[in-house]
Amino acid sequence: MWYFRKHTVVSVPGLIVLALTLSFGIAFFAYIGVANKRSRLVKRNEFLYMWEAFIGTTLGLQALFVVSAYRASNRYLYWTLGWILYGIVMCALALCVVGGYGATKDAGAAIWAVLWAVPAVAISVYAAKARRGYAVDRVMGIPEFRPRLSDSRGSVLCMVALDTAFPWTTWLIGVFFALLVAIQALALANDHRLYKQPGRLVPVQTNGGEDWYDMHVWCAGYDAETQKSNRPVFVLLPDFGMPSTSMQGLMQGFANAGHPACIVDRPGYGWSEPGYWMQDPRDVVQSINQALDKYPVANPLILVGWGEGGVWSQLYMQAADATRVIGMVLLDTYPNLEILQTFALNRTTTLQNLRQFRSLGASRTDPVPVVNFDRPLERSVSRMFSDWRAVSPLALHRARNAEWPGFQPQTSLGMHKSRFRDNLHYQAKYFEYGGSGARLYQSLLDYVSPSIDSVLVYHHWPLRWPALPATAGSAFTSSLTRRQASAPVVTAVTSNIPVILIASSAQFNSDCSAHKISDSEECTKWQAFAWFYYRQQIEYQQTLSQNAALLACVGEVEEDKTECDVDFVWRRPEWLAKVVVKQLFSQTSGTESSSSESSSSAKPTSSSESAAVSVEPTSGSESAATSAEPTSAEPTASV
Repeated sequence: MWYFRKHTVVSVPGLIVLALTLSFGIAFFAYIGVANKRSRLVKRNEFLYMWEAFIGTTLGLQALFVVSAYRASNRYLYWTLGWILYGIVMCALALCVVGGYGATKDAGAAIWAVLWAVPAVAISVYAAKARRGYAVDRVMGIPEFRPRLSDSRGSVLCMVALDTAFPWTTWLIGVFFALLVAIQALALANDHRLYKQPGRLVPVQTNGGEDWYDMHVWCAGYDAETQKSNRPVFVLLPDFGMPSTSMQGLMQGFANAGHPACIVDRPGYGWSEPGYWMQDPRDVVQSINQALDKYPVANPLILVGWGEGGVWSQLYMQAADATRVIGMVLLDTYPNLEILQTFALNRTTTLQNLRQFRSLGASRTDPVPVVNFDRPLERSVSRMFSDWRAVSPLALHRARNAEWPGFQPQTSLGMHKSRFRDNLHYQAKYFEYGGSGARLYQSLLDYVSPSIDSVLVYHHWPLRWPALPATAGSAFTSSLTRRQASAPVVTAVTSNIPVILIASSAQFNSDCSAHKISDSEECTKWQAFAWFYYRQQIEYQQTLSQNAALLACVGEVEEDKTECDVDFVWRRPEWLAKVVVKQLFSQTSGTESSSSESSSSAKPTSSSESAAVSVEPTSGSESAATSAEPTSAEPTASV
């Protein structure tokens, strides 16, 4: 078909548009390759530039089409008014993208959008010229379409069809994608205007010190006076996929109670840059340690990990600097839920992989190779994160994560939602997942001692983790509660720093009716899960530290007068802060002595005391998990 446009683009404007179109096309394929390239430092979501290059390529081809038709002696440009309006619309969308990403200081995205204007202007200008020329031709009686004598009827019909189909098809494609990119750009600019970065960006080294990127550290109640006093600082590490805003309420709760607290955004979350890809979990915790040093936070630390953030806290103790940590709080933390659930369901493949994991673990000095537990599931999850990463610049993810009922503080709900709607959120989840949800858990295996491994084997437990180092907190004199004259829970455990385990009793409740589960098969699954969730917290209590207390969040909570559930971290932060502070700081020597016999109860209000109920699993859940017989454990307290 291009035969009929032979030599019609050979003009200065045509050659400029042609060169720009080729540049857009090359950039499109280059960014696809760059976005999936590993072993490099990542600053942005390169799929944004890929989409901009795709739109630029579409505009370039359209401009070549219009210019060639205008300059051809045997061609007629249909829909001239449509082309004029299309060029104007694309120029307007380009200005929106330039303004949006200019406001967020993404110069690369703004420059690519500026280049859209060249083919868009060419489209409008040459369509206007063609429209004016055809009007003159009609006045002079010249036919609108003049096929050559050598053209066959089929060729003529083909060109007429092309002149009709090409505009409408490419108009829809160009406007659709450019509109989505513009919506995202303007929405990000609005978020940037409404929600300023609350903390400070701190440069940290990665990749053996060869590369630098910024991590976001956000503190409350921490000032120069606090730094001089050497008071402990709570360091909060959010769950997988959660930005720092998810624990803002808890951070403020600690600050309101008179204790400084900081949250660190892991790479790509919140306001932190993506960092190095692929991620090494050890490198991430070392970067967190650098960020705290450079903020600077020189005080003793109390690590507070929520969900997977608790596993990051454990890895920090092993791979970063345990000497500055004088306490740890784990909130609904499990080493790896996927492995725990598949083991609870007695899946053969998982059991085989666990044996391989165990045989390659503690006795090796080199890194343990990656072992996949449910490869189809891991591929599916990884692909989902990768796909959402690719379409994030198109604003298609903005409706996700929209509901946060009861989120505290309500005044920060908008800022919290905005962190899920940027271009980096799903990229951060994809990078952190790393193709296998077990990467973080696997990093802990290098630090599992043979003695702890033997204890967990004796307990018939599928998962492994190291006890906290005996050197934990050695750089400071701790003011936290310690047990006095208490026998070690497990003789292999040598650390004595305070550890608080807080979990929602809803996870331990095997009553299917309470969870509105009517299907008998699903009920059996849930009962198995509930038992293993409970047993995991007991195993943690016995093996992490000699000074560990397990608390269960049950009954009504004073903060909102509703039942405590799995969302207690972000729905009831003030209450949770009081519980943690009371457990760590408010016990007398007499209470310490009594805590040597049982886990301490930390009930902040009388209403929560009256609501406390037993969290022992029912016999149904016990029968569903006979492979994990419990050893003697200290009683569990309720809060």
